[in-house]
Amino acid sequence: MAPFFSNDLFMSMRLAPFYIALFLIVGFQLPFWPVWLSFKGLTAEEIGIVLSAPVWSKILFTPMIASLADYFGRRRAPLVIMSGFSLVLFQFYFVVDGFFQIFAVALSIGMFISSFSAIGDNLVLTLGRSRNIDYPRIRLWGSVAFIAGSFFGGQLLVGRSPDFIPVMLSAAFLFLFLCCLLLPEIRVSRSDQGKKGLRRLLKCPPFLIFLIAAGLIQGSYAVLYSAGTLHWQTQGISDATIGFLWAEGVVVEIILFAFARKLFKSFSPIQLIFLGGASGMIRWIVMGFSPDVPVLLVIQMLHGVTFATAHLGAMRFIVEKIPIEMSARAQGLYSAVSLGLILGGSLLFSGYLYEGFAAEAYFFMAGGCAVALLICQYLRRVPETLQL
Repeated sequence: MAPFFSNDLFMSMRLAPFYIALFLIVGFQLPFWPVWLSFKGLTAEEIGIVLSAPVWSKILFTPMIASLADYFGRRRAPLVIMSGFSLVLFQFYFVVDGFFQIFAVALSIGMFISSFSAIGDNLVLTLGRSRNIDYPRIRLWGSVAFIAGSFFGGQLLVGRSPDFIPVMLSAAFLFLFLCCLLLPEIRVSRSDQGKKGLRRLLKCPPFLIFLIAAGLIQGSYAVLYSAGTLHWQTQGISDATIGFLWAEGVVVEIILFAFARKLFKSFSPIQLIFLGGASGMIRWIVMGFSPDVPVLLVIQMLHGVTFATAHLGAMRFIVEKIPIEMSARAQGLYSAVSLGLILGGSLLFSGYLYEGFAAEAYFFMAGGCAVALLICQYLRRVPETLQL
């Protein structure tokens, strides 16, 4: 079977469109949404607040929505409902005006859109427990869609007003709703162990320590996300080269996802997280010295290693060590704490770090990865199944 398709081809054709649609939204939103917000008259500070809304929504609402998914034993139904609400709420962007109205819509949509990855990942991983589903080969289509959205979104906007950006995103949200309808439904039986699963997970020290380790690695991207392009511009690097540097890392990520089953077959979840932290630490140390383009072309390849291995390690940790009846809650907490609280907090302080230390702010990110590596040494002693 070709490396870019899961072994169960028919099932992958039902699952992959979900990731394509979800990351098409990200590919449109990440580079172009600030342009529309500026066009609507928002200041840089207001734009930052609006863009942070989904991150903070993730912290509060994702565990709640994931708990409901576990309680009812469903995965597809919440995704269909959330995508429908998101599509309807997004239409308000066409009539709102001013910061407070835009922020209200962003916060409302963030309540739902922030939970898609957690519930969607859990659906695919739960199917993978009983069917021949290769999660990395399904997930890679999201990375492909992100690159396509970023590139073709720019092409669509040539000669058009920024007011066309919400049109693009509205179409992408409609596509997401239709793709959610395609997903298979799964039923997870409730058990006594699954009751109060969120509380049980929060009282489990090894699980909380796992969240911190994974979060420190993903949070180490904060300086790159907030100031990476700006710093490269101060080095005199052209916009075309900067665009290539961003795309290069995602391409490596796609390749690793495609061949993950063979490449990482012998790795444990903690070894994968450790590999992600080690590659991140090397990358940020090098970035702290403001390397020239030839070195950047090499070091940017580590993006795929850092993100892909740490993420796959986290997914395997949840599948292997968390009972299925509370797996959605575990996925929700991973999204809320690691990708919400820690990454969001890192982004909050990254601007101050860059302002005070310039490129040397990356050394703080390397320090976060180093702490994650130390935590991994403790996690190696965690039993096969957590005592919950």
